[in-house]
Amino acid sequence: MQVVFDSGVRSYFTCPRDIEGNELESELSPHSIGTMNSAPDSLIETILERMRAGGGRITKKRVRIVEALTQFEHPASADEIRQRAGLLETDLVTVYRNLEALQSIGVIQRIPLENGTQLFELTAPGEHYHHLICRECHQAERLDLCVGKEVLGRAKAHGYSQITHVMEVYGVCKDCDNHS
Repeated sequence: MQVVFDSGVRSYFTCPRDIEGNELESELSPHSIGTMNSAPDSLIETILERMRAGGGRITKKRVRIVEALTQFEHPASADEIRQRAGLLETDLVTVYRNLEALQSIGVIQRIPLENGTQLFELTAPGEHYHHLICRECHQAERLDLCVGKEVLGRAKAHGYSQITHVMEVYGVCKDCDNHS
């Protein structure tokens, strides 16, 4: 996974792979999009084009939510996205519906938290990530690890098909542990 934090540039996209680890072709890739900081307008347009191609409507609120998502350097809650998008008068249900629409076209990933809430982050279609999540501050860091091949093999051995998986690891980050 190529996520660069040291230089202040974050690439949201890696070469997408399916659950078996095979590289997939994707219209959202580091080669076609660049990094979030260097090509946010291109990224926004690509996401909106994908929404149009999937039959989704392009509303002003949806555009503002997409713009807000491109500005985060970390996974964000629906309320954080609503605030960043300047949609404080919009109820969270509307924000969640828009996030679900973006998830359905494969451009964001929903990250479940232990308390039942969730975070969202941009991701390339067909790609998914696993995270280390702090129980205290909810900081989420991507893990460069996927057990998909092993899970796929075991699920197939039990006769399952259309397999997917979710794996998040919870703990207390160093900063929060030092403050306790």
